[in-house]
Amino acid sequence: MDGGGRTHYESALAALDRRIEREILRLRARHELSLDEFRGLYVSDEQVDALVAARVPDFEMPPPEPALAIADSLGPRWSRLAAAFALTPLEQDLLLLAFATELDLKYETLYAYLNNDVARKWPTLELARRLVGGADAAECARALAPAGKLRSERLIEPIEPPAARPSRLNEGFALAPPVAGFLLGIGPPAATAPCEGDAAHDDAVIAAEPLAKLRGLAAIFRTPRHVPAVLVLLGERGCGRRTAVHALSRELGLALRDLDFAQARRSGLAPAAALEPMLVELRLMPALLCVRGLEALCDREGHLQAEAQALLDVPALDATPIVLLAQPGSPWREVLGRRRALQLELAPPDYAQRHALWTRALGAAGIELPQEHCAELASRFRLNHSGIHAAIATALDWSAAGGRGNMPGADLLAACARAQSEERLGTLASKVAPQHGWNDLVLPATALTRLRELCAAIRMRHVVYAHWGFAERIARGTGVKALFAGPSGTGKTMAASVIARELGLDLYKVDLSGLVSKYIGETEKNLDRVFAAARNGNAILFFDEADAIFGRRSEVKDAHDRYANIEVAYLLQKLEDHDGVVVLASNLKRNIDEAFARRLHYVVDFPTPDAPQREALWRGMFPARAPRADDIDFPFLARQFELAGGDIRNVVLDAAFLAAQYGGAIGMREIVQALARQMAKQGKAPTLADFQLYHPWLRADAAHRPP
Repeated sequence: MDGGGRTHYESALAALDRRIEREILRLRARHELSLDEFRGLYVSDEQVDALVAARVPDFEMPPPEPALAIADSLGPRWSRLAAAFALTPLEQDLLLLAFATELDLKYETLYAYLNNDVARKWPTLELARRLVGGADAAECARALAPAGKLRSERLIEPIEPPAARPSRLNEGFALAPPVAGFLLGIGPPAATAPCEGDAAHDDAVIAAEPLAKLRGLAAIFRTPRHVPAVLVLLGERGCGRRTAVHALSRELGLALRDLDFAQARRSGLAPAAALEPMLVELRLMPALLCVRGLEALCDREGHLQAEAQALLDVPALDATPIVLLAQPGSPWREVLGRRRALQLELAPPDYAQRHALWTRALGAAGIELPQEHCAELASRFRLNHSGIHAAIATALDWSAAGGRGNMPGADLLAACARAQSEERLGTLASKVAPQHGWNDLVLPATALTRLRELCAAIRMRHVVYAHWGFAERIARGTGVKALFAGPSGTGKTMAASVIARELGLDLYKVDLSGLVSKYIGETEKNLDRVFAAARNGNAILFFDEADAIFGRRSEVKDAHDRYANIEVAYLLQKLEDHDGVVVLASNLKRNIDEAFARRLHYVVDFPTPDAPQREALWRGMFPARAPRADDIDFPFLARQFELAGGDIRNVVLDAAFLAAQYGGAIGMREIVQALARQMAKQGKAPTLADFQLYHPWLRADAAHRPP
């Protein structure tokens, strides 16, 4: 172990041992302590008499020792420490006093004896001025003072004197852990291995343009500068920032040190406490410092905490190259203070990069997958390098768990990729479980055709945008936006879930009541969270009753109207920039703002079903296992009652509960009763003209079947 053990320190420790021996002999001669077996535990009469009389018996003192003079005797690590901080011989001697206890525990016993306190097992100011030769008390005091280099540069840590003995002469000091680790050779590694799966300068991970800039920045970092600029890598998760940092560290030939404020917060460390040990380590072992987790330094409103202001603007980092990982909109400038910054924005892997990553990772795992399936995985899931590797590893595990020796197929890989990208939206949106297929949709032929075209467009958008080059003609956003327009209960939500199931994507239904806030700026923040989570989670966003927030902008009459219009404009911008799938559902298509309508790729009308469609809905609403009586008049129900699918579902479910309550099958009597309740909810009175021959079953005494 380089620098570890006592090999390089033997001569200096021998000199220290002679100094300690001389001081012990002096104490024993002065205070007659040769036979004192309890030194430090109590004060004897002889010791008091000696102190009062200041009597020094005659004895032969060892010859005076020169200063320890250890500058050239402690090996390369000590020399690096002394050179990095320009330490004087006195400062090095004081460091050796503290470092001795890290090499041999005997020094704790000797220091306790010399301090006349069995609990004080470390050097103190008073002991240091006695053991270190060539310096008077004032020099030692200045060297160990808070303004002295040893403490201001965080090489030593003070140990407060006990309350019973508060004199500053009794203040102890110990070697700072980073310094001790460095001298013992157990500090930070000389090099940091890249994260699993990372590749140096891999154009499948980093696009060509930022890759070229990254290589140019490496040359800038190698140029000697007084205070190098901080490289700020901007981008969302999965855009290759960590890969870029590892590539830069290899290009520079520097170790990579990681400062994660999110991890520090989980460990209960303040930002300054997390940074402080590195200030010493980076002076001793130059490295590339990667700073991340800035979101942990912000409050709930996204504002930087006061303790983190100009956190990286400290002289101790002036010679350290720093890379700061930040998301767009984060307050990274306030963290840098007055330091210069070079910004490099990294976009998440595009389709071509994801396709290359899938192809390479599948080949490395020995999985043979047709190119069309690989292309579909790359198109459907916006996974980064590590996410793709994790999805493949999970698929291999599930395949092995099933007891099958064959490799996982496209369906299993898609399911595992979907699990990798799942996001939580909290109270802002709820995940819709896909339970229906195309056969469950009862819609006009034109609507079904348009829905299948929408599904195909989502699946094949990589062909249009990537292979055919239409992405180069699109200024903003390469997503797919659709509007489902029609009355409530006509199947808009079901249609969205069918498309999500067909594509193997998650569907999130946005809760507008939680999204829209009365507080200025909160709605915009909620929108940011929703679209970011949908983008990261490869999910379809479904805005039900979208005209509540996507509605027409009104004339500005007061401040409320002005801020409402700002929210609509901001939402319009987010919708245009989003490169995922968004479905808007509205009861009234004409209420949607024209600016939104122009940005919609597909508009699907969901009309109120006609009689044949209503009959199909009535018949399809009963599960195969449900007990159904033979007296249900489906043509009558479809002809007489103009209900949407959602209303029919409510009636059938209500009738099922009535039948279950009395242990019978679901028949016409229960459906009539449930229909009457549904009409009452809608403010309609059941009439003889509506129910005709079934009207007698509406009487109170005919509410239920006889036992």
